[in-house]
Amino acid sequence: MTATTAQRLLTPEQRARLAELEDAVRVGGAAAVLAGRALTEIRDSGLYLGAFSTFEAYAMDTFGFSRTRAYQLIDYAAAATEFEARGLGLPPERVTRALGGIVPDDYQLVLDVTRSVTGKDRPSSADVQAVADTVRDLAAGAHVEHPDTGESVPLTQVPPERRVEAVARAAQRGAQDRTRYQGAAPQGQADDVRPLDWVDGLRAVADVELRGTGGGWQLTLTDRSSGERREGPERLTLWDAIRHARSAWEGEAP
Repeated sequence: MTATTAQRLLTPEQRARLAELEDAVRVGGAAAVLAGRALTEIRDSGLYLGAFSTFEAYAMDTFGFSRTRAYQLIDYAAAATEFEARGLGLPPERVTRALGGIVPDDYQLVLDVTRSVTGKDRPSSADVQAVADTVRDLAAGAHVEHPDTGESVPLTQVPPERRVEAVARAAQRGAQDRTRYQGAAPQGQADDVRPLDWVDGLRAVADVELRGTGGGWQLTLTDRSSGERREGPERLTLWDAIRHARSAWEGEAP
């Protein structure tokens, strides 16, 4: 089926709308949000089916966009909608991509903490990524130090007006921990699974908690089927707490 023949399957209204949206993608090359919104409608409405069997083939043939690039634009447009809904200014595309995996309600928190930690009005995507990693860790169960009491608590127990301070401290500590972790595991052997990925695997069968203690960090889990509770050893860093818990529970050398 040729492109010309296939396009006759669209109604006149659909062909007209497709032409408008294609113009928006071309004219909006520099305006990524406009392009992303147009691509989103083309994909979701199936308008590309007039000539192509897949959206990815359509994006490549029509605009020269790889699948990755097309979806980057779509994701940027979706993020722009979330920023607009909260009355926030939209960061550059690369910075916004660094927020991947962060719930929209935490976008401002990540950006505020990044500015606090770096002292930059316009932090780089790498700066934002580092803080976003910390906030994702907190969402996965890690605790922060309460600014007033010094106790290790979930972020939700910190007053909203103090959360930037608490997360900034966690981000700074996390940067130190990551530097230590990324150098090498003991005996120079790298971990076969990223520590937090291993913890995520436990969540399928157990309730997992990463908590700060007087001696550093500790990983605990409670088996949902048996109710058995297991506590890993306390270690100075979050990464070592996970690694040594895995060693104790799987019989591996940490």
